[in-house]
Amino acid sequence: MAAQYNMVDDGTGETQIWRVESSGRVAIDPKEYGHFYGGDCYIILYTYKRGQIIYTWQGSSSTRDELTASAFLTVNLDRSLGDSAVQVRVTQGKEPTHLLSLFKARPLVVYRNGTSRHGGQSAPPPTRLFQVRRNLASVTRIAEVEAAAGSLNSNDAYLLRMEGGRGVVWVGRGASPEEEAGAQYISQVLQCSDITRFKEGQETGEFWAALGGKMEYQTSERLESQTNCHTPRLFACSNKTGRFVIEEVPGEWSQDDLAEDDVMLLDVWDQVFIWIGKDANEVERTESLKSAKAYIETDPSGRDRGTPVVLVKQAHEPPTFTGWFLAWDAARWDGDHVARRLKSLNVQ
Repeated sequence: MAAQYNMVDDGTGETQIWRVESSGRVAIDPKEYGHFYGGDCYIILYTYKRGQIIYTWQGSSSTRDELTASAFLTVNLDRSLGDSAVQVRVTQGKEPTHLLSLFKARPLVVYRNGTSRHGGQSAPPPTRLFQVRRNLASVTRIAEVEAAAGSLNSNDAYLLRMEGGRGVVWVGRGASPEEEAGAQYISQVLQCSDITRFKEGQETGEFWAALGGKMEYQTSERLESQTNCHTPRLFACSNKTGRFVIEEVPGEWSQDDLAEDDVMLLDVWDQVFIWIGKDANEVERTESLKSAKAYIETDPSGRDRGTPVVLVKQAHEPPTFTGWFLAWDAARWDGDHVARRLKSLNVQ
């Protein structure tokens, strides 16, 4: 499953999570792993046999200071790891499949607003609605949505927590058993009482009233992923001429197309990689990050602005990056690679 869905592995490595605060990184109790709040930013360090990945999750209601601090603390963590980790910036609602897989049997739960800081929480609204969706890799995600009938979708399952703590599990016509199980799971997390289960079409007047009245919602079948409809593209980013220039690299690619003194941008549609050569200068590094964001935001094909940007350093490439290049040789970036090659050819 990992390779099929653009994942470096199946998520069984070691996971550590910190919340971003003004004082720095604050460790999260492992019991709270998999519960993210829209008013927070989190740094997730994943360690597996091939290296480390740092996910920087940024809540939609987090402050500008928290967003800035999350980027700064991510760089500091990477430096403490020898400047070799893969960095992935994730905005709320755009979590990659691999990140979703890190919480083992529990689905990721994303609360619409609020914070996990002690003493920083405000009282949640009396009526809350949670959407449960399984992606193409069979990984389930739970997200709090606006408590309105228009938030429903026939392809998903939902948990409605009503005023007083009563719970309603709503199962859309196209919902899977895993999605219904996710709705039951979040009902337990929220400690709902007197849980009722409705299949789509069996709703009561009380159900619709709790959602502000009945209204139209999404009932069409879910479209399959469009990722494969978009051809991947590779760009070289350089300022050798005295100005910052981005040029597309045509044809099928090999490692020879990755210039060690440049920064490369690889667009595979559902994420954009920034590859930093070991001899790339600071201008190229900085401008390439800005260019990646501008590239996503101005894409005329309707690109989602929340598309993850993955920062990769030379010699520390994950398989989700190397798989786009023909005959990738991991030893190529080793300083002794040429010497070993000459020796194998009996060249003195």
